[in-house]
Amino acid sequence: MKNTLLVLLLCLGFTYASAQDVYTSSGKPGYQKQMKKKKKGYDPDKLILGGGIIFNFGDGMLAAGLSPIVGYRITDRFSAGVGLGYLYSQFRDPSAPSKIFTYREHILYPSLWTRFFVYKNFFVSAIGEYDVIFQHVPGYDNMGNLTTLKSKFDNTCLFVGAGYKFPIGGRVSMLLDVQYDVLQGANSPYPQGFPTLIHIGFAAGL
Repeated sequence: MKNTLLVLLLCLGFTYASAQDVYTSSGKPGYQKQMKKKKKGYDPDKLILGGGIIFNFGDGMLAAGLSPIVGYRITDRFSAGVGLGYLYSQFRDPSAPSKIFTYREHILYPSLWTRFFVYKNFFVSAIGEYDVIFQHVPGYDNMGNLTTLKSKFDNTCLFVGAGYKFPIGGRVSMLLDVQYDVLQGANSPYPQGFPTLIHIGFAAGL
C-alpha cells in the first residue's frame, strides 16, 4: 500500500537565471554583470522534471512503483504540472498452504500538482489524484473451490499541505512536504488520519 512508504521525489528544476560578462572596448571582461532578458512565451529554463521511485519488501510483502512528473515554473513563486504513477504490491502469509493465498494490488494514479512559495522558502502545495485500483485476492467460487477474486475500484484524492525548501549549496535544495487527503474516500489506498503523504525531494537548477 502506498501509505506504508516514504516517497523520494527527485525533482530537477530548471529555474535559474543566467548571468553574462560585459566586455569593455578593449575586449577584456569588465566587472559588471547583466542578467539575460526575460524570454517571452515558453522558456525551457522553467521546465520541471522529476519523479518518485518506490521499492519495499520483507515479511512476505513486496511493493514497487514509479511516478514521473513534469511541470512548469509559471512565476517565480508558482509552479504546476502533471504526474502519472503506478504501484504494484503483494502480500502472502508465509504460513499459508498455497501460493494462491497471495494478495495482489495494482494502482494507476494520474495527478495534477501545484506549489506556491508564500514566504521565502516556505511553500504550500496541492495534488489532485485519481486512483484506479485493481485487486486480486484469494477467495472461493460458487462451487466452494479456492480461486482468485478480481475487483476494480476508483478513488479521488485531494491532498493539501505545506513544506520547506532547504538550500544545500549552489543551485541544489532539498524539499520536505507534508500533505493530507481532505476527501478521505471510502476506496482510498491511504489511511485515515494525518499525515498521509511525506515527500522528500531534491531540486537542482541545471
